[in-house]
Amino acid sequence: MMNDRSIGSIDNEAFGLKFLEPAKIKLFRVGDILRMTIEDDRSCLRVVPMRAFPISMRDRYISLCDMKGDELGMLRDLHELDRESRKLVEDELWRRYFTPVIRRIISITEKLGIVEWEVETDRGITAFVTRSLHTSLKETDTGYMIVDMEDNRFEIRDLADIDPQSAALLDKKI
Repeated sequence: MMNDRSIGSIDNEAFGLKFLEPAKIKLFRVGDILRMTIEDDRSCLRVVPMRAFPISMRDRYISLCDMKGDELGMLRDLHELDRESRKLVEDELWRRYFTPVIRRIISITEKLGIVEWEVETDRGITAFVTRSLHTSLKETDTGYMIVDMEDNRFEIRDLADIDPQSAALLDKKI
């Protein structure tokens, strides 16, 4: 797992990283579009925030990109922004990384490297399809992140939180 020390040792110039100064940034919304002004620099008509480390460092190393996906700069820590700007970025990140939490696994069926899941999440019962379990299932500190074939994410936050039948079904498949 990466930490501040390993991130700090990266040569910013070699990787083309440009860290933004939070005190100079003002984010605001015009309709549904997030915009940004960087004091004494420029204004950006559309800003798309993305997490560099969406699982391990959710509020750190936030990349701010333009509408073409080109990086405008990176924030080291979301909490360094003013309260209004931080709330706008948090709302955008929540929409981008909406992740239902799996409470129960109803069925897992694997055929020819394609896995069909039926699960109960904190948002209700749903079904989705993934590639093989080994490529779609990412282990976290306490559970799993599952990415379906449409890049939707589902999370089992803690294996202790799912019922024994679901845990047994998952264990049997992996």
